[in-house]
Amino acid sequence: MNKNTLAQVGRILLSFLFVFGAVSKLISMPFFDGMVAELLLGKDYFNNPVGMIWVQWLTRILVAAELVLGLALLQNKWLKKIVLPATLGMLVLFTIHLFYEGFRKVNGFTEGNCGCFGDVLPMTNLESIIKNVIGMLIGVYIFLTFKKEDVFKSWVSPTLLGVITLFTLSFGIKSYEAVAPSVVDELGTVSGIELHEADSMAKLAETEAHAMQSPENDIAPQVGVDDKLKNDVPKATSSTAKSPSDVTLALLSKYAPELKSQSITTGTKMVCLFSMTCSHCQEVYRDLSAMKSSGKLPKLILVNYGTEYEQNYFFSQAGDSKDAHYRTEDFTHFKRMLEGKTYPRILVIKNGKIEKEWDVDTYEKSYVMRYFGIEKLEEKKSGGLQLELQSGGSPW
Repeated sequence: MNKNTLAQVGRILLSFLFVFGAVSKLISMPFFDGMVAELLLGKDYFNNPVGMIWVQWLTRILVAAELVLGLALLQNKWLKKIVLPATLGMLVLFTIHLFYEGFRKVNGFTEGNCGCFGDVLPMTNLESIIKNVIGMLIGVYIFLTFKKEDVFKSWVSPTLLGVITLFTLSFGIKSYEAVAPSVVDELGTVSGIELHEADSMAKLAETEAHAMQSPENDIAPQVGVDDKLKNDVPKATSSTAKSPSDVTLALLSKYAPELKSQSITTGTKMVCLFSMTCSHCQEVYRDLSAMKSSGKLPKLILVNYGTEYEQNYFFSQAGDSKDAHYRTEDFTHFKRMLEGKTYPRILVIKNGKIEKEWDVDTYEKSYVMRYFGIEKLEEKKSGGLQLELQSGGSPW
């Protein structure tokens, strides 16, 4: 392989790194926003709405610059004068930042996510430093061996962009494989299938034991064990059949076990299933937060899907993080709790039964207000939501 071919391969590799980095950050912007905001504004960045505006502009400029450089590496215009120096400069700046983060924290080089590829492909600071050093060596080699006649075909750039984008988005494909719940839920019941099987096995053993001990065993024709079991099955099934409320509570108990501490089967509670990057979820929670001042809304309990950064962003946009909340990053578990519905899903649970339910298709603020007898909402004070947020995870 000659030098020109190696230089072209190097350009494709560098382009791949930059475009992949840009697209992965683009599809996980709340995560990237949170990382940059924590660096520039501190851990309580979500209490600084003005600063967050500038942070969001900065992150979007960085993503755009990364994407432009990735594509510019596949063409010849100003490659040695502007594109390669800018590419090397960005790699050097990011590497300096990674060293800073590595020395600033305990185990800073080997733990956590550097954010180079958003939350699509987590990398430690050390792994990212190695990746950047290799990228800089490739960039220097391209700079030294590049010739103007080394031109890519016109189809290379759009094809590579499409392939990298598809590759990046493939990381977001989630499994929808069903996992049947098999737990003892808050009601003290086992899933219907397991309870039926356990009851049937117990009856089978009892019948066999009775047949063996009966004095009539030798002179009277036995009634078949299978026949007796068949007669008992309908009774067991009917007595242990689970209602829709029981099924939903069993799923919540399995996939959000922290809810048990909230005693959702006693009194009236409102359990809300939110995705942290869903604007409609943010709008719904903003509505509910405003309704709380009426004193007529039940206790709010949130089940949130997303990363910790996304959750902080959600609360900064939507409402008060002092409401009890449980977070999961397992999308399959979250979908099980939705039971085929679309988030947001809101459940009003009264004494262990679902009394009312709304989802994205049925929710209307006026309907909820009317249901709880809320006539009007207090006007917001100047300066937004006047949030008092806590950093970190669940307050439970």
